[in-house]
Amino acid sequence: MEKDRRNFLKTGLLYGGLSLLPGLPNIYATSSTSRKGEDFPPAEPTPAQKAWMELKFGMFIHFGLNTFIGKEWGDGTHDPKSYNPKELDTDQWCETAKKAGMKYMVLVCKHHDGFCNWFTKQTDYSVKSTTFRRDLLKELRSSADKYGLKLGVYYSLWDRHEKIHDTDEPAYIEFMKRQLKELLTSYGEIVEVWLDGFWKKQQSGWKDEAGNWSEPEDFMKAWRNEGAYRWQIDHLYQYIKSFQPDCIVMNNATTKFPGVPLFPVDALCGEKAFGLTEYKKTWNWLGKEVFLPLQIETTMSIQGDDEFKSGSWFWHEGDHSVLSKERIYEYLETARKLGANLLLNCGPMANGKLRPEDVGMLSGLNLKN
Repeated sequence: MEKDRRNFLKTGLLYGGLSLLPGLPNIYATSSTSRKGEDFPPAEPTPAQKAWMELKFGMFIHFGLNTFIGKEWGDGTHDPKSYNPKELDTDQWCETAKKAGMKYMVLVCKHHDGFCNWFTKQTDYSVKSTTFRRDLLKELRSSADKYGLKLGVYYSLWDRHEKIHDTDEPAYIEFMKRQLKELLTSYGEIVEVWLDGFWKKQQSGWKDEAGNWSEPEDFMKAWRNEGAYRWQIDHLYQYIKSFQPDCIVMNNATTKFPGVPLFPVDALCGEKAFGLTEYKKTWNWLGKEVFLPLQIETTMSIQGDDEFKSGSWFWHEGDHSVLSKERIYEYLETARKLGANLLLNCGPMANGKLRPEDVGMLSGLNLKN
């Protein structure tokens, strides 16, 4: 009986039933009459959301120091001198994406290890300190423009190299703001900022007393009461928008809570969320209904390891596993039915080129742009 109740609540939350849940704060309500006597018009996508939704299909690029040490999550202590992609070819990345029918690129600019793929002035833990000594983001910007692709950035909130992340939260927020300003003012139009790693400053809301995963509404309340406060995410969101108002801001809610917004955001993350048959598009935020589109993220690798069983994001020598064309078509059809974008990851090899397996599979898709 208790299990049935949890399933009912979860289904109701994800697919439109939040208004059935008593006692929720107003920001989680879905009713179009949240204020007494006042009806809200149906929520519609903003012009920026519409333009982003028209992109439909993009390439995620996981490339960094992790590529050279064979790790999915580096710990921030590895010597950047090992980073040296001698045959780096961002034109190849973008040409492959273009041929596959993709319309945008999203680069991992900083993963959880804190290593930065651009010439940041805030830390030496970046491409500036490598043998390579080239601004990867700048080169990808040039290639994306050459092939008519939009460019987005992935930025990890969690930083395992920067010590003030753990010791001085206000100082670390200022550190992030300076880095985000660099990304948003020095590399042209950024179509998407994909935030990740929020969980390091949210201890509650994950599991209930019995050890089961929490209901999404409990997770969302914990985010607003704890995670959002510690990250100062409301301020960071407004800060991003002050530089690029049309940039779509996302915040990955993890594979445990796909399609659940970590407000404030402009779109929903659905990491490997191919089990969704529908999702909740309209949410109440700041006293009004807002529309939130979905992006589904997955990776070309299907081999994985003991820690990441469903496929690797960064390149690992010896991993030649790859999604089949049939599976990619299936994922694209799932995204189409949901009205979602599909962001398909490729982990370039240590030499700086895409894996032959990925190039071959994507080049054979025969999709129209």
